[in-house]
Amino acid sequence: MSGATVAPKAAPLQRHRLHKGRRTVPGPDPRVDTLLGMVMALTSEVAVLRERVDAHERLSAQGKAASPESVNSFQPDETTQRERAAARQRLIDKVCRPLLAAGSEKQREEKPDDEN
Repeated sequence: MSGATVAPKAAPLQRHRLHKGRRTVPGPDPRVDTLLGMVMALTSEVAVLRERVDAHERLSAQGKAASPESVNSFQPDETTQRERAAARQRLIDKVCRPLLAAGSEKQREEKPDDEN
């Protein structure tokens, strides 16, 4: 490439990365691990769908058409990003609550009586 210059690219959209493939979660039964992986994958999909619905609602409130292109190119402001992050955290907390509760119960059971 003689004398060719490359124009700088625009900053990429900040998107949350979804890891593909099975996420291993150690446990005594591989079926439970598989089920937990499925639940977490579905939780991830729900979070993405909620953000897309949010984009549709915000575009509609601005009087803009909510086409797939406009939803994909929607850039949330700081306040919207914080609201989405809080909603995402609430979703994760809600989905993981039984797992965390079971872990806490197991820890209490494993402690000797004199430490309780």
